This record gives sequence, C-alpha cells and structure tokens, in this order.
Amino acid sequence: MSRDWDQLEKWDRSYYLHSLQAVSEHTYVPVDNMDGNWFTLADGTRMLDFMSQLISDSMGHRHPAIHAELARAMGRYGHAYSGLANEYRARAAKLIIEDLLGEAGWAGRAQVLSSGTDAVENCIAMARLYTGKSVILTQAHSFHGMAMGSTMMRGYRANISTGGNFNQVQDIPGFPAHGYIPIPAPEFEDWNGEGRLPSLEASEQIVRAIGGENIAAVITEPMLGGGGIFPHRDYTAGLRDISKRHSFLWIDDEVICGVGRLGEWFGYMHSPDVEPDLIAAGKGLNGSALPVGAVIASKKISEYFEAARWWSGSTWDGHPLVCATIVGNLEYMLANNMLQQVRQRGAYLKERLDVLNEKHPSVGRVSGRGLFYTVDLINGEGTPIVPEDRYSAFTGDLTEMPNNIIAGENAKRGVFLGGFTPNTIKLGPPFTITQDEIDLAIDSLDQALEIIDEKFIKN
Repeated sequence: MSRDWDQLEKWDRSYYLHSLQAVSEHTYVPVDNMDGNWFTLADGTRMLDFMSQLISDSMGHRHPAIHAELARAMGRYGHAYSGLANEYRARAAKLIIEDLLGEAGWAGRAQVLSSGTDAVENCIAMARLYTGKSVILTQAHSFHGMAMGSTMMRGYRANISTGGNFNQVQDIPGFPAHGYIPIPAPEFEDWNGEGRLPSLEASEQIVRAIGGENIAAVITEPMLGGGGIFPHRDYTAGLRDISKRHSFLWIDDEVICGVGRLGEWFGYMHSPDVEPDLIAAGKGLNGSALPVGAVIASKKISEYFEAARWWSGSTWDGHPLVCATIVGNLEYMLANNMLQQVRQRGAYLKERLDVLNEKHPSVGRVSGRGLFYTVDLINGEGTPIVPEDRYSAFTGDLTEMPNNIIAGENAKRGVFLGGFTPNTIKLGPPFTITQDEIDLAIDSLDQALEIIDEKFIKN
C-alpha cells in the first residue's frame, strides 16, 4: 500500500503532541516497517537497531514466536478486565514465578500491568502499604519512569523549556516531592579504593538521619538505565544489608535490565545470595511486542496482599493479548537458551568496545554486562564533555551534544545508535543480534568517535 508521507508529516506536525523537542526543532523521521534487528525508513533507508528502541525490543521487531502466540490469542480473546481470569494470564504468571525465578525460591506472585512505570508506581504503593511507612530512598542518576511518583525519584526529570529559551529549565511545580530522598549513585565496577564503598557509607548516614522507622523502601536498578553505571561488585549486597538492618524493603527496578538483558534472568542475580522484596519488570517480558509491566512480589509480601482487599492497577492489568506475548517470548527464550546467546554475543561486543576504549582518547570508560553497555565520553582534561551529564535537562543546542553527534554520524551509516544523556552512548542491541551486525555497528561507532576525538580532544 502506498503512503502519502508528505500528508502524514503534516498531520503529525499539526496534531500530535510531541515531547523532548519543540515543534520548531522536531525531527520528522518516519518509519515504514520494522523486521528482525532492522527497521526501514519511509525513504527506503535500512537501519540496524543497535539500541532496541531505547533498550526495550529485546527480541528484535515482530519476532515470529511472539507474534504467532499473539495471533492465536487474538483468535479467542480481546480485552478481558482484571476481574476475569484468562488462560494467558495464568500461563504468564507461572512462567515468571516458576520457570524464571523458581530456583531462587523467594518469589511468590506476579501481577501483569500496562507499563514499567505502572510497575514502579505499584511497587511504591505496596511498599508503603506493607510497611506503614512513607519515605522512599532513590539513587542519584537512576531512571524509574515518567509518571509523577516515578519522576520524583531523581534521574530523568519531567521538566520544560518554554518561550523558545531552551537554556532555562523549569521543573514541574512540587519537584522534588516530600517522601523521596536521594542516596548517592553507586561506584563504577572499576572502583579500586580501599575499605567500604563511599556510596554505602554515605547512604547509611542518610538512613540513620532519617531513621529506619520512617523508611518504606529503597529502589535501585541493577545497572542504571539513565546514568549508564554498572555498580561495583560490593554495592548491591552492601545496600541490601543496610535495608535489612534498618528494616525497610528493597525494590529492584528491572524494567530495563530484566529478563536477560544483563545475561541473567534478572540483573540482581549478578550479586550472589541477594534477593529483593519487590521487582518492577517490563520491556523484556515480551520483547516490547505490546506495552507491558509487572510486579513480582516475595512470598511474604504476596501473602500479605492476598489476605487483604486493596485497590491497585488499571483496567488493562492482565490483558490476555499482552499476556500472550509474554508467553510467546518466555517460552521461546527458555527453549532456545537465549541467556547463553546474550552472554556469548555480549562477550564479543565487550571485546570490540575494549579496542575502541584503547584507541579513542574521548572514551573514558566502557561499562556494562550482557547486551547492555555504555561508553562514557570525556574531553581533553579527562572530565565529562557536558557538565551534569547524567541528568537530562535538554538545554542548549542539542546538535552540539556529543551523544547527538554520535547518533547523527551513525545514522549516516545506517546504524541506530546514540544515547539519551549528553556524554553517555548506550549500546543495547536485540538478543537476536549477529556477530556480523555487531561488527557493522562497532565499525560505525569507531568512525563516529573519530569526530568526537577531533572536536573535543584535539581542539
């Protein structure tokens, strides 16, 4: 079917409410179709999707196993509200609790929601209801969603630059909100200091100042999706120890990193003998075939809520078609040992990135696991090119930001690869990526980094 892309652009610019960019600077990039690890633009340009649509489409686009299960479900179901059970809801919950987490033994129940943000919001509510306490500790540089509650938890902030002055940022009135208190971001995995991690020492001081009797939970990410930090090996266990000694819960936000992205079913598994109280999951559950989220609760917390009447979720929770895509995805991943594939492809990706780290003076650090790595960019002084680089304020001339320069250079070579914070490039290809496709993306990034070297190091 032929499409009038000029007319579609007029409608898009005239009627769609855009974020991130003002209408005057909005870049119109129409996508005609998506298939496997690639998507095709309206002008016929093929793009290798090396960011999985912002670290979400873990199984590539329109994966046949996921779509086959969705087609079967569509032959029987439309929408069934959460008060009605359906086949796929039961199968999805069983797969999550028994097949993904059964060996760990701590998980009790799972609730399928409409987004990762919904999952985070539910985890916050459950932690406060379960403990009877209000304070939520949050990591600096983290990202937990874009609803009001999740936005209040640092990281990417919901803000606005108005009146054509893109150098001034106004936060949503009321930010930051009472009840959300930041703790320091973790040290990188290559931290080589002695003794207890400074972030843990500072966090415990904050906890003592607040009082454990006032803290409902701490929420963390196994790898900070906003800030691109893979924590030091001692961090997660150390923070969990603090939460237990001061009697508050640990919410593990796995929306970005969960279901294989870091080479384990969930990222917390990289820390032995550590178990969360609540997990917020999303994207990877169904490869983002449809909008999805989930709360996974420990057995103790599950028992508490199953013995209560409580108001939670939305009309769309446990949607049969969403649950069908979870079933199709997880059954395929289990049957085809996709975790091993993520580890193998990730090891090769790390090898290629280490070479770039040695070659380019603008590369300050490579960090990550599995198929989620970040490349931090530095200037000639060895500091971040853009100050406050792990916050997303969207100020100034965005075309001069190193992440956008990288994205533009890669786009010229048919690779969708860049970053969302100014100095951090995110690499999160689909689990179905091939070695040849990794080579294509890294060769493209290599050439783009030459531009960064020239602009920010040699000058």
